[in-house]
Amino acid sequence: MEQLLGKYGGMALTFVVWIAVFYFLLILPNKKKQKKQKEMMESLKEGSEVVTVGGIKGTIVSVSEDYVELRVDKGVKVTFTKGAISRVL
Repeated sequence: MEQLLGKYGGMALTFVVWIAVFYFLLILPNKKKQKKQKEMMESLKEGSEVVTVGGIKGTIVSVSEDYVELRVDKGVKVTFTKGAISRVL
């Protein structure tokens, strides 16, 4: 029994180390990024200047649960999903 545990103990330890590496290098940073994105979406308000994923810069005119209406020029308003907003200026 001791030989069996010793034989596979190193393999189990290697497996645990790989899981830890994947967690700290892939999963944890992704969770932080998602949390930051969610906070940014919740902070959207009228009058804020934003940039969309497509690179369009505009000022928020109205915010609904799923959509944001941007004024990109005088008299020009465009509606986007909240997910299309990449950053707030």
